[in-house]
Amino acid sequence: MSSLYSWTVVLDPDTSAKISRYRPREAPPVWEEVAPLVRAVVTATVNAVPYDVERLLHVTASLAVWATQAGHPMDPDAWLRNEVIDAYVLSRAASLEPASVRTYRTWLLRVRDALARSERGEARPARLHADASPHPP
Repeated sequence: MSSLYSWTVVLDPDTSAKISRYRPREAPPVWEEVAPLVRAVVTATVNAVPYDVERLLHVTASLAVWATQAGHPMDPDAWLRNEVIDAYVLSRAASLEPASVRTYRTWLLRVRDALARSERGEARPARLHADASPHPP
């Protein structure tokens, strides 16, 4: 699968198929308009974030649909702005557990960061791992 951006991302066939076939349950009419952009964003970032492709598609699609219906431009750069992400997760606060609200926000911020890195041609940041049981001071 390739992205709408100026480079190509090589994905395994299973991941590519999941992205190509994805459609939200009870998709609103605006889904058909934002679907190519959602798929491009997920294609560009799926290998740069540690999330399951189906969940990444769900969260990204949900943001895109919400942002478009809220009157934001049909553009991932507009959807992935801090204030738009924050407004989106706050709008979902009544229907989600508090931990899910924080999870959605974190995922979307990581997608935004991964997309920005990929557009600039930067490598993924090194994974740093701290000892799970640090020594007391």
